Amino acid sequence: MANGNRPAPRGTKAGKGAGRKKGTVQIPEVRIGERVRGLRKKNGYSIQKLAELSGVSPAGIYKIETNGMVPTVTTLLKLAVALEQPVSYFVEPGEDLPEVRCIRKGERTLLASGQEGRTEVVAERLRGGRLEALFRTLEAGARSRAPHVQAGCENLVYCLKGELAVRRGEESYPLKEGDSLHYQASGKVMFENAGRAAAQFLVVHGHPTAN
Repeated sequence: MANGNRPAPRGTKAGKGAGRKKGTVQIPEVRIGERVRGLRKKNGYSIQKLAELSGVSPAGIYKIETNGMVPTVTTLLKLAVALEQPVSYFVEPGEDLPEVRCIRKGERTLLASGQEGRTEVVAERLRGGRLEALFRTLEAGARSRAPHVQAGCENLVYCLKGELAVRRGEESYPLKEGDSLHYQASGKVMFENAGRAAAQFLVVHGHPTAN
């Protein structure tokens, strides 16, 4: 050729493939918790009932349903057997969490019930959200560990009725009706009711990362 230059191979000119990155693999979002919760509700099971059928603790089931914990293969197998579904049902791509939840008083998920009191779910995590809230009743003279709290979570305790003491490490914070305690979760937290009547309070969790 007169100019001694050869044509450049296709795709080697600047702006036509130079520095092009390989496509990113898109991993579909899987909501195991939503599938477990949906099947549990469909079968009319409470969390306690599913715990009895599967051998998975109520606290563990709650964390899975609210996407606060990814179940192990063994745990997922137990839940699959109890809910009469193949494991593949829970790991197929599913819908995202909702943007709005309306939980009626009679439709609250009962997380725990016993001599010390009751724990009911009044707010579950939303799409891209971080908050969950529990309505708790602690009987007179009872004490209970703060349930279902992950390290690093932000927490708010609001006393609705009666008297309540919140023990956080070596410190104790007495709360009366209308009082609140806002703290970062680190170590064990204990609720105590030294009064003569049941105490009612809200526990709000703000998770460090949104799913």
